[in-house]
Amino acid sequence: MIRYLIAALAACLVLIYGGWSHIQGQAKDLADAKDRNLTLERAAESRRNTQKLLAQLDTEHTKALTDAQTANNRLRTAVATGARRLSVKAACPAVGAATAAGGLDHAEARAELDSAAAERIVAIANDGDEGLIALRAAQDYINTACTPRN
Repeated sequence: MIRYLIAALAACLVLIYGGWSHIQGQAKDLADAKDRNLTLERAAESRRNTQKLLAQLDTEHTKALTDAQTANNRLRTAVATGARRLSVKAACPAVGAATAAGGLDHAEARAELDSAAAERIVAIANDGDEGLIALRAAQDYINTACTPRN
């Protein structure tokens, strides 16, 4: 009878050890799952922060583009109506030599552009402003969304 008792006790010990090993395996799996969950939560939070930053950048660049377009539209209108005129520095050596003897002011000579040329220059400036704003937007996007942060 003692043999049966010892055999039953040994069987119980084997079962307890097997159950304990199984519980420890499940505890390890649970800890691994918690670590993965924490990693995913951090990644999701990082993604939300990046999306928030990108939305702010989009708002800033859209406002900058709108402001530049408004300013250029005002300039285009002022040039078209004649309220503002564009000129370039001009050098007229023949005129300068003749007037220098007369003692006239040595102010910088300017030549006014015709309205069509002025409008083309304003359009080129507008395209340049829009290009620079688009370039800054692309650089900010790359620095925010594509560059790993520590």
